[in-house]
Amino acid sequence: MSGMQEAIDGYLAAPAWVQVALAFFALTFVAMVVGPRITQRRVRRRFDALAQAVGAAPVAPGHDQFTASFSVLHGGRPFTVRRELRSTRRGNSYRGPRGHLVVSETPLSNSRWKMHGIDIAERGALARLGTTPLRSGDETFDARFTVWQDGVVVREHWLDAPTRAAFSAFFDQPALKDGGTVWVQEGLLQYISDTPERLDAAALSAILDQQSALASALEKTAAIHQ
Repeated sequence: MSGMQEAIDGYLAAPAWVQVALAFFALTFVAMVVGPRITQRRVRRRFDALAQAVGAAPVAPGHDQFTASFSVLHGGRPFTVRRELRSTRRGNSYRGPRGHLVVSETPLSNSRWKMHGIDIAERGALARLGTTPLRSGDETFDARFTVWQDGVVVREHWLDAPTRAAFSAFFDQPALKDGGTVWVQEGLLQYISDTPERLDAAALSAILDQQSALASALEKTAAIHQ
């Protein structure tokens, strides 16, 4: 107790600017420790409520406290919806969305997509280091979107007019007004939402509607022979 009292006395005897600085430091420290825990609990509760709202409860726990998922059949397609916490600690090559995210994914039936990866987002998204974005030749599309690709190309000129129209229709929907990124990885079509806390059942349903249409368009694209 005497040590605590001495600390209090020392604080009270310090100049006003020192008191303000120490108080600011203490509040910042508390916010850094407590803030992420509060945010994590809020994200978990809202994700659980989202699963219940679409009739997909219970939520399956993931490999840590920051991940969980549920499955839902929408438009005749199976979807997995999960929450994740992503950061740059995933590796220096990771340039995707960061923070608390919601990812919806569905498998693509054409096996060619298992060897071809895509990242597509509206302009302003983080670019990959050491890569050159794909240009479609459509000035309007290329001005709006940035596309990166990896692996064996599913076919030459795969980003044709119908496929571009499907991507544009996906990002045109009101539920995506806050952006996000579309990925194709290992045969899975993924949409990564940057704003999971505002994602409700109606918005998720709208996203899955358009994601189903986009998946069909990508499957048709891969089925077209050169």
